Amino acid sequence: MTLMLASIVSHLSDYTIPGAGGLTAHMVLLTMVSVSMILVFKVVAGLAAGQPKPTGFVALVEVGLVWVRDEIVYPWLGPETGRKWLYFFWTLFFFILTNNLLGLMGFPVNPWHRAATGNIMVTCALAIIAFCAIQFAGMKKHGMVGYWTNLVPHGLPWWLVPIVWVIEFIGLFTKPFALMVRLFANMTAGHAIIAVLLSFMFGAVAWRGAFIETAGTVSAFAFMLFMMLFETLVALIQAYIFTVLTAIFMSVAVAEEH
Repeated sequence: MTLMLASIVSHLSDYTIPGAGGLTAHMVLLTMVSVSMILVFKVVAGLAAGQPKPTGFVALVEVGLVWVRDEIVYPWLGPETGRKWLYFFWTLFFFILTNNLLGLMGFPVNPWHRAATGNIMVTCALAIIAFCAIQFAGMKKHGMVGYWTNLVPHGLPWWLVPIVWVIEFIGLFTKPFALMVRLFANMTAGHAIIAVLLSFMFGAVAWRGAFIETAGTVSAFAFMLFMMLFETLVALIQAYIFTVLTAIFMSVAVAEEH
């Protein structure tokens, strides 16, 4: 039980690297993802420009880019507005996805076996970025005054206007808060379950009894393998959900009446 709790807590908290001047594991992971994304997409762009028909990894990346454009951005924002924000949503989706997948890897790629998106401060920063982008898009579309006055639907009785405006104003903050908590909770839960299963394996090995030891270890390992595959799917789904909800919230902000 103590090992199980220690495993869960270790995945919920960050890890300060000894002798690194306060540098944490999540800082290193975020830097790794940022640098790798810049390099990979720069190389892919160069290769795609020289290939009449992309193949291999270049084709895979192109499929991902086209999928985000045609299934997330354009359906909600339309081609005109969506084209202006396309690079933002591409960056948002692949940044979250890469961080999620990196959290599933172990030594030597990720010796801490942590996902930066399992840190509430990281998801908070992503939610703040999404919030600022949404408000900026709305104010750019309607103007500074028009955006804030249009929070209240037209045709309401005058005495309801201030009440509805306050409710809508609070809603501007609850939406990114939901994004933050959703991503953090889902990524943390998966790692916590894997940590618990690992503790079951170690407990089974320490148990005095050949049959119980073997059955416990094999069953825990099989279920952990299933959870790893499931976590890979969750990593993709959570990147999709965060991106599509941001697109939906932005579409509301740029609508004629929002």
